[in-house]
This record gives sequence, C-alpha cells and structure tokens, in this order.
Amino acid sequence: MSLQKAKAFVIVLAALLLSGCGQALSEREIVRAVFFVQQQGSYSACLLLADQNAGEDGTHYKTASALGVTPAQALHRAEMALPGQLYYGLLELAALPPGCDWATAQELGELLYDKAQPAPELSVFVLDSADHSWAQDAAALYEDMKAVEREYALHCGLQQLFTQADGCAVPGYRADSGYNFYLMPRNADMLFLAGMPAQLAAVLCGQTNRFCTSYADGTALCEAEAGVTVEGSDVQLHLRDAKWETLSAAANEPQVLLCAELQQGFSLLTAKQTTDFFHFHFFYENLYGPAAAPPAPTLEILFE
Repeated sequence: MSLQKAKAFVIVLAALLLSGCGQALSEREIVRAVFFVQQQGSYSACLLLADQNAGEDGTHYKTASALGVTPAQALHRAEMALPGQLYYGLLELAALPPGCDWATAQELGELLYDKAQPAPELSVFVLDSADHSWAQDAAALYEDMKAVEREYALHCGLQQLFTQADGCAVPGYRADSGYNFYLMPRNADMLFLAGMPAQLAAVLCGQTNRFCTSYADGTALCEAEAGVTVEGSDVQLHLRDAKWETLSAAANEPQVLLCAELQQGFSLLTAKQTTDFFHFHFFYENLYGPAAAPPAPTLEILFE
C-alpha cells in the first residue's frame, strides 16, 4: 500500500470512529439534557434533543418524554419514541426530581453514568416543584440552568453524587434568581436551603467560588469571590473584593449584617449533621489523627 493510500485509509477510519461506526453525527439524536419528575408513584423522563432539521430562525430543540414505574423505564420509553440512534456524548445537564432524596439521587446518578460516560462536564440540578409541560418548558429550563451556572460560577458534576457514601449535595433550580441547595444524607431527612444558606453551602461544598446574595430582608446585596480554608475546627470563609449595595437606611452596616446572617446560616448547616457534607471531619482528622473526635466547627469570616 502506498503512503498516500495509507494516509487516506487512516483518515477514513478515524472519521468512522468519530461518527459512530459509519453513522454521521447529523443522523443521530443528540441529547443535551435529561429531566426527571416523580408523579403519583411513577416517573416522567424528558429528553431535550438538538433539532438538527430546524432552520436558522426555527426552534433548535425538540423533546421526547414518557412515563414509567421506574426512572430507567421512563427513560427507556422516551428513547424508544425516537426514530434515530441516541447519542449522549454531548449531554450537558440532568435535572433530578423536586424533593429528591439520597436514594433517588444515587439511582438516577448511576443510570445517567451508564448513559453519559463520554460527557464528563455533565451538570446536575434538582428541578423546582412547579408543574412543567416538557414540550413547552424543557428548552427554557435547560437554558435557565446553564445561565445560573455561568452567572454564579456554580457546578455540581455527576461524579459529585458519589464522592461521599453517606450523603450528597446538589444545587436546586429556582425560576426567579439565585439557586436553592439540597443536602441529602443517606439515613436522614433531606435539608432544603434557600437564599444565603444555599450559597454558603455551595461555597463550603466547593461547588462555587462566587458569593452573590441578598440579605437583611432583601435590603442589602453582597458580591464577592469566596474561598474556604480549615484549621482544626475553625472554618475560615474568605470573601475577596466584596462589593456592597444597600437599598434601605436600615442596612447602614452591611458588613455587620452579613456576618450575622452568615453565622446563622452556618449554624443551620452544621446543626445535628452527622453527614460530613463539607469534609470538616476529614480536615480535622488529617491534623489530629483518625481517632480524634472533631468538636463542633466554628466560622471565621475574613474580608480581603
């Protein structure tokens, strides 16, 4: 075989591998997002797909949805409703059911992992509790969740559902502004968080380095770069380049008010939590040994 023919053969072979054994990407059903809700003992699964036949001014997404007794059955039925072969390699987002608990998060995480192994950047949210029409709302939900990720520098990857055997932490979608947060212990009730505690939890979990929240009953706003260090049982929250906005004379000491609410939020997050969502026990045991019983953590707020 000549050198030119060998090069041509390699190029053709690579093209076949990249396109899925001879099937062009344009001929497949490209999944961009998967949504789950639980409905009266059954599950609804929706696939948001790239609509490759839409014109320049047309809708660029289409949906396929189905009901099932289990999430896997609902997802399989949605897949079977599509004529082409599904491609999950460009999957970007998955939404878990509202009110999701640890067991459901693990079940759905394993199901999605089997589907989405070529998509390491997959993001996970918990869906809000509003009634949604998949055909009308799925594309907007997908765009909104991606916008929340960008605006708040927020990311919870699929692998983060499995980093702790006794719990997981996932941001929750909200339609107005900001985001909610869910702490899901394995053997206890889920803790739902909104507002400042939600953002504090995301920072402590390492899912964002941006803090942008209203407080003092909505009369003050703080935006800062956030980071966390831990020394023994002392948790240090670093807020850098903070920007302040006050909307009322009652918020004339915004930094003092912020610190007070952060301490309240920290107390809420750490009260009676046997699950080490924020790895505080890990840091403490690294310093004092695995047999050391960590005391209750304290929060120190540092403005830099």
